[in-house]
Amino acid sequence: MTSLSDTSSKPTVRKHDGEIITARQHDAWLAFEAGIHQNDALRARVSRALDRFGLGSSTAAVDEALDYLTNKELGQSARYFNQSGKPQFNQQQISHAVLSFMAGKEQQRHMTDLAIHEEDHDDASPDGVRACHLADPGHIRPDEYAARRDALRAIAAMIPADARELYDIMLAVREPGTLTRIHSYADKHGIGQSTVYFRIKKLAEAIQLHPWFEEITAPFRNVRRTA
Repeated sequence: MTSLSDTSSKPTVRKHDGEIITARQHDAWLAFEAGIHQNDALRARVSRALDRFGLGSSTAAVDEALDYLTNKELGQSARYFNQSGKPQFNQQQISHAVLSFMAGKEQQRHMTDLAIHEEDHDDASPDGVRACHLADPGHIRPDEYAARRDALRAIAAMIPADARELYDIMLAVREPGTLTRIHSYADKHGIGQSTVYFRIKKLAEAIQLHPWFEEITAPFRNVRRTA
């Protein structure tokens, strides 16, 4: 299973990563970026965010969380620097990154212990599986779309390596071409189509039953209630 802080295989290209190139033309940004792990004030803020998980005094946890924060938010910070001249991670970036980082570690442990691949199942079908893809942004408010996007990113980071293909299929349920992917998955694993739907259902239940699920999706649910 890949560590959440391991970005050596295929680094994710994020929306504002191009801003980093521009920011690196300035000495102030270069000094900030080079000193992220040695920045005492930043380390203290990450440490405080980790305190709620009992890891605030762990140097290793702070380093891992800083790696995750940098990988996730450096482009956005570079964009802010290019506009304001201030190199920084703001408190919201730190809080969200630490939450996602810790939720991912907990969810990976939780889901690794679940029997998603049990073969005993009923006649599961697409009608029993809830589609989890992003709704059409033209029909929801921008802040709701952003909340959905952030929740999906956090959940995606939690999925164990051996369940990622199944998770991708789960997100695409009822979309064009999904049936072909389900047939391909079934053939690859030597199982029936109904078993694929059963595994999708078990995976969805595993995500929703995890203790961090409510907190990860809270911003999205709050937006929905006030819409």
